[in-house]
Parts: sequence; structure tokens; C-alpha cells
Amino acid sequence: MQENAGDMDLYHRICAGDTAALEGLIEQHRGDFTMFLYSIVHNRQDAEEIMVDAFAYLVASGDRYRGQASLKTYLFAIGRHIALRSRKKIKEIPLEPEKIIRLIQEPMDNSSAEDDCLKNQDMETLHSAISQLSVDYRQALTLVYFQGMTHRDAAQIMQKNVTQVTHLVARAKQVLCRLLKE
Repeated sequence: MQENAGDMDLYHRICAGDTAALEGLIEQHRGDFTMFLYSIVHNRQDAEEIMVDAFAYLVASGDRYRGQASLKTYLFAIGRHIALRSRKKIKEIPLEPEKIIRLIQEPMDNSSAEDDCLKNQDMETLHSAISQLSVDYRQALTLVYFQGMTHRDAAQIMQKNVTQVTHLVARAKQVLCRLLKE
């Protein structure tokens, strides 16, 4: 609970109108948060709008954050809720692997053009396979592997228990391995 004491302080500063604290929080989580939201809505612009809505909700929510989870987990749960609500309003758009690749692609190092091409093909193959997973499988993998969250934090965001998330991750990995072998 002590690690959340800093989150509580940051949250209270944000609620009190400290724009520097809010800007720091946005800068810290912008990329990961947008990528997570993109895994739900499959549209970068929608993901960015939902991210802004989630931060606005965080600021406007007053004293709703109790520090039971990290502020990041709380923020991702808000974003997931908004994203799922927005998905119900519009039909699901098919995931476009090349857009995901642009979202998470690491800067290229000094490797050869051939190596870069192979990396891009591997990334495209991986994200094409990920796009075929169910929404729950995709979210579980995104939170645990791309965001580096614990199963406990992922469970809170996905509104599931830890065992369910553990099973989702295991099944998602099995399905992903099968898809990559095809």
C-alpha cells in the first residue's frame, strides 16, 4: 500500500488543479495507454480521444480514487470502461496490423535494410495473429506483456479475478502459437 501513497499524493495534486502533475502523468502513460486503448477500439484517433476522456474523468472524479491499486491501474480501468462503452455505440472495426506496428515499433538501430525488413515482417505476422484473438485474449496479452502489468493489475482493469486473467493469458498464448504455426 505504501507504493500507492505516492499515487494518492499525485492524484490529490491533480484534483487540486496542479497542471504540472497532470502533464507529468499524461506524458508518463500516453504511449502505453493509447496502445492499450487501440487494442480495444482498433482506431488510433478513437484511442487518443478515449485517452483524453479518461484523463478528463480522472480530474473530474474528485476523490473516487482510493489507492487500492496503482494510479496507472485505475486510469487503465477508466479507459477500458470508456472504450468498451464506445465500442457498443459503433460497430467493431477490423484491426489493421500495420497501424499497430506503427504504434509500438521501436526505433531502428544500425542494422541492415534486410534485417529491418525481416523484423517488420515478423512484427506484421505477430500482430496479424494477435488481431485474430478474441478481445479478452488480446487485452490480457496487451496488459501483461506489452504494458508489463502484473496479473493482479490486469485483473482489476479487466474486471476479472487473477485466476481468470492467468487462464486468459495462457489460452491466448496457446492460440497465438497455433496461429503462428499456420
